[in-house]
Amino acid sequence: MQYFVARRKFQQARKPYDVRDVIEQYSQGHLNMMVRIKELQRRLDGTLGKPGMFLPGKGEDKEYPTIGARLIRLEDKRKRHDMMPA
Repeated sequence: MQYFVARRKFQQARKPYDVRDVIEQYSQGHLNMMVRIKELQRRLDGTLGKPGMFLPGKGEDKEYPTIGARLIRLEDKRKRHDMMPA
């Protein structure tokens, strides 16, 4: 009796996967990955600043509390210091 139960379980385990289940699992994993990427991008934008935010003319305010804004201010100070006569 145990042999037949074990054989049936083994045959069920060998059955090919249902394509719909595979696609559903793939799309769920893809959705989770996209949510994580979006959250990471949001955190990076908050830390570094959005790309193009500090281009000339756009970042004149320079009061952004991001690393990108701090780098721009530091580079401006360095340029002013380099232009000063010794």
